[in-house]
Amino acid sequence: MTSDALILITGMAVVTFIPRFFPLLLLSKKEISPSFSRWMSFIPVSIFAALVASDVFFWEGSFSLQPIQNIKLIPSVLVLFVAYKTKSLLWSMITGVLAMALLYIFL
Repeated sequence: MTSDALILITGMAVVTFIPRFFPLLLLSKKEISPSFSRWMSFIPVSIFAALVASDVFFWEGSFSLQPIQNIKLIPSVLVLFVAYKTKSLLWSMITGVLAMALLYIFL
């Protein structure tokens, strides 16, 4: 490993550490209001929904609701159905991966 790569890795580690550490240091002794805490609880869900929606509804750089053009729509519906029925992350993931694999193989 060259010294440039080591400097780059160290710099990236510092840059990712600072935004995590300083809020923790500054806010660790402060009391957070229940309304703010409740509002903050929705952030992971909304970020996950945005990531999933952008991946499912966009195929090859354009928005598509056509199951023939966008093959990710069919596995998404299957995953939603399995997740609703089983309440299991494992079965939902297996369903999605298998459905995508089968569609890639046969289409």
